[in-house]
Amino acid sequence: MKILNKLIFLIIQCILIISVANAQVDCDGTDNPYPIYNELPVLINQTTNGKLYKIGPSDNLINIIELYGTPYERGLAQGQLLKSEINDIFGNFFGYITVMVNELVTKYADYLPKFLVDALEEGGVGLALDITADLTKKYTPKAFFEEMQGIADGSGIEYKTILRLHMFPELIKAACSMVGAYNSATLNKGLLQLRALDFGFDPMNPLRLHPTVMIYHPESVSNGGDGGHEFATLSWAGFLGTLTGYSQHVGICEKYWYGYNGTSSREGIPFHFLLREIIQFDESIDEALNRIINADRTCSVFMGLGSNQTNTFKAVEYSYEYVRVFDDQTPFPSYVPTPSAHPAIQDVVYIDKFVQPSNHQCLASVLQKSLGSIDVTSLINAAAQLQTGDIHIGIYDYQQNQMYVSVGTQSGPYPPPSNFTIVPAYARQFIQIDLNSFFNQ
Repeated sequence: MKILNKLIFLIIQCILIISVANAQVDCDGTDNPYPIYNELPVLINQTTNGKLYKIGPSDNLINIIELYGTPYERGLAQGQLLKSEINDIFGNFFGYITVMVNELVTKYADYLPKFLVDALEEGGVGLALDITADLTKKYTPKAFFEEMQGIADGSGIEYKTILRLHMFPELIKAACSMVGAYNSATLNKGLLQLRALDFGFDPMNPLRLHPTVMIYHPESVSNGGDGGHEFATLSWAGFLGTLTGYSQHVGICEKYWYGYNGTSSREGIPFHFLLREIIQFDESIDEALNRIINADRTCSVFMGLGSNQTNTFKAVEYSYEYVRVFDDQTPFPSYVPTPSAHPAIQDVVYIDKFVQPSNHQCLASVLQKSLGSIDVTSLINAAAQLQTGDIHIGIYDYQQNQMYVSVGTQSGPYPPPSNFTIVPAYARQFIQIDLNSFFNQ
């Protein structure tokens, strides 16, 4: 019976693949033309609990910061080493997010919680962020507050301002893409994971200014720390939540779930803190799922979970009401029949940047063309052809313990002149970061 079921699945898969191949493939972009940058990072500064590096060509530099010690010590080191960068982002962020939130409220007021709409109308974005902070406080591990206090003390920015910034992902959601390819689908038979962050890429977005790879070395609990594994996140200066991250055990990514029509709550752990707890503490997809299922969840997002232990990847529908898990053979989304534009592909789990279920055929087609030989370059080109990942892109090679990152234009004057041109991450050079040289020190 198992053999028969597998044969039926393969037949259905082939039919769906043929339908995609015969349909018009609507890829808006072309392959990324740049070679991967693979030179070593350069140490430029250090303090008691941190080291700051730069990596990349002169016109495409990214920060790498290593953080050691307790949560407060790590925050303090980041605040000290990235003081000017953090002040630059925080000094421009609230004006930008105010415009963004007001536009979203005007467009989606009927779909937002009433208390949030009322708070925005009464007191603006600041009040909405303060309410979110109050509602999530008792569900948030104290280590996050200690680390934020450290950032505040190191950078000279008021703690309340630091806290507010860390609440914005609960209000603003990003349209993103994710891919997990493994076993028979990849050239090296290992797990590769793509995470492309699309989040309002325009010259005025201050989150593009100081992209930073943060590498954490948590102090053990016995020595007064919060414990856990070493892990890396791709973020921006001053932000300690995780939207893109990897450890030697698991990797995570996320995408806003626009099609969710159930109830939500603002009382729970912010999802980006939960994602960081996964890469800091969990060793497998099962452990991550246990954390997710037992969490006090708030909003609705898709999450991607990769595991070195099983060499597999799963997608998750994460919401206040329920959790659903998807692998390469599970109909996506919502367990309903798979749309023709999103065929099941053996040993590949993927979600594109569009509202789900997506009728866009580009990503499935590009992945099919590389099936059996998917490598890092394949995923770089998949993002470029789909034109996904405007703010940043992270690709994790679990077998080799490598992270490949690309970021949108981060240099130039701010505020930019009206004729200033920026280039999204998917159209720029990727930078290879060898995590073997940072982990297991």
